[in-house]
Amino acid sequence: MQIGKSLANFRKSYVIVCITILLVAACSIWSTIELLSFTNIRKAYKPSDVLIVDRNGYPLETIRTKHEKRSLDWVQWSEVSPAFRDLLVRVEDRRFYSHNGVDFLAMSKAAWEKVTGQSQRGASTLTMQLVGLLKEGSFSRRRTLWKKLNQVVSALKLDSQWTKEQILEAYINLVPFRGELVGLRAASLGYFGRNPSGLVQEEAALLVALLRSPNSAPELVAKRTCYILNLEKCDSIQNLVQQTLSKPYRLARPRELVPVLSKNFTKDDSNSSVIQTTLDYRIQELALRALREQLRALKNQNVNDGAVLVMETQTGRVMAYVANAGTGVASAVQIDGIQTRRQAGSTMKPFVFATAFDWRLLDPGSLLEDSPADISISQGRVYHPKNYDHIFRGLVSVGDALGSSMNVPAVRALQLVGESRVLDRLRSLGFEQLQEDEYYGPSLALGAIDVTLWELTQGYRQFAIEGSTFSSPTRLSIFNILASSEHRRFTFGMDSLLKLPFPAAVKTGTSKDMRDNWCLGWTPEYTVGVWVGNFNGEPMWNVSGISGAAPIWRNLMLALHPNPGGTLAKYEPPAAPLPSRTISRIRYPAPDMLVGLDPDIPLPLQKLPIEIENPQRGHKLYLNDRLLSKAQETTLWPLQRGKYRVELKTASGQSVDSVKFEVR
Repeated sequence: MQIGKSLANFRKSYVIVCITILLVAACSIWSTIELLSFTNIRKAYKPSDVLIVDRNGYPLETIRTKHEKRSLDWVQWSEVSPAFRDLLVRVEDRRFYSHNGVDFLAMSKAAWEKVTGQSQRGASTLTMQLVGLLKEGSFSRRRTLWKKLNQVVSALKLDSQWTKEQILEAYINLVPFRGELVGLRAASLGYFGRNPSGLVQEEAALLVALLRSPNSAPELVAKRTCYILNLEKCDSIQNLVQQTLSKPYRLARPRELVPVLSKNFTKDDSNSSVIQTTLDYRIQELALRALREQLRALKNQNVNDGAVLVMETQTGRVMAYVANAGTGVASAVQIDGIQTRRQAGSTMKPFVFATAFDWRLLDPGSLLEDSPADISISQGRVYHPKNYDHIFRGLVSVGDALGSSMNVPAVRALQLVGESRVLDRLRSLGFEQLQEDEYYGPSLALGAIDVTLWELTQGYRQFAIEGSTFSSPTRLSIFNILASSEHRRFTFGMDSLLKLPFPAAVKTGTSKDMRDNWCLGWTPEYTVGVWVGNFNGEPMWNVSGISGAAPIWRNLMLALHPNPGGTLAKYEPPAAPLPSRTISRIRYPAPDMLVGLDPDIPLPLQKLPIEIENPQRGHKLYLNDRLLSKAQETTLWPLQRGKYRVELKTASGQSVDSVKFEVR
């Protein structure tokens, strides 16, 4: 009897000692825990996808900057649908609004179930789960006793410092859902294509079901979803879960207008969730479309890549930066064609003549000999420059020589002014990675020098602005020559693609073996630079500057100056800056386009790419009212002569977009 009483007293004392130790430990933990405020957590949050906006704040593109997870913009608790808010609290923490961060009743029941061997229920509150997310980046229900105590105390302290709504808001933005998806907005848009505000009851239940075990098999997720909704028949839920989880999530990019993000047009730190740029939405779209259409037209001439740069002439602000033709068109979408070095070709000639003008060695009316020349170069070798058309014209004016891009007069001008002076001028204009003086020799005048489209466009812009390295008379002379059809007549004729209904200076260039095509020019409003070729360095087939890059330059200049002397009309974007669903349309072929069969290519090998912008689930393509295929970004259709109508329809048969074209 005495032994039993002593044993009872010992147990009582043991419990008291344990409770005392736990209380002392809890007090110690409380005093050492430092929790960030909700404001700081919100401020430190960075989504994995950054929104790129144009100079007016209109969305251009989203890019992914973090690859270990996929998260989107922070979502406020008030923006979440009532269905999800109700189910989250009811399923995960039904006494959330009545406890102080820890549900001791649930914890005691869970402990009793563990002692008696019953199936254990979860005892971690949403606040405790949030503590785990804040401290470890993920939540685990398996913890040591010390970590559990630390979590409990931290939850109590967090609840005393944050409001209930702040706890819920932080939780839904930091909690992982499935795979790499983190946060409610990413899960809602990724699986259902809608923002959290639009989640319906079944969708909300599915997402709540994922919280307990995000990567469970679809069958288990369906079972739990059905349990949450308290349904007897679960066929519809099983179908929903199967359709949702059996294929990868889809977070559609709002647009694909910015193939490469560059510091040359960004204003903000790339760590920001919104990157402000100097780009103009409409000009960027025009430049990308013009490049893509020209590359498609030149596909059979082995032209696969290109780049376009548009600047405000007076300010130097980048209005369009199309580093490549983008997904589905460019051979390598990661390459920045604007910063890639290529041989300059005849685009160097204006710099040679302008340097001679500044040194008063030549003027536009000076005469130069255009005749066969034997020019001595290093090691006893002789250089024989020739014109593009292999015709020599005798004495010609400097204006005609530059405007018609004659090679021999350009080499003679370089001999007159000196290679060192021209290279010094190029360095002052921002051309980098130039070799030492005398390295290039006479070929410098013909563009045997590696440059970037960025350097060339910036250099050409200097011909148009006050205070540049060129004198005012030189700038005016260069503009008058390069804007004159009269000076271009020998090589390009009087009515070429380079002639515009308003004054515009322009120069084309083609590098050795037709590996690079250039076209650069300016007006007082805009400076436009274009390059086409192949990123892998392969030569093009029978493509010159006038047929390769010039059509892009011309189309852009006409669009940028709708009225002689005018400027591009201001673009007014839609009221909603970022729609939750993207618009799907037929991007190619263009309306009423005429497609020609190539007699030199076997007919079975000739295919037309039918491109859909933002293809949606269930959409289908029809050709002359016959089902062609499911809608996807690119569908290759074997060419056949005839008139056609390609139509994009929804799953229910409603027409979304249609385009007519003809094959001859």
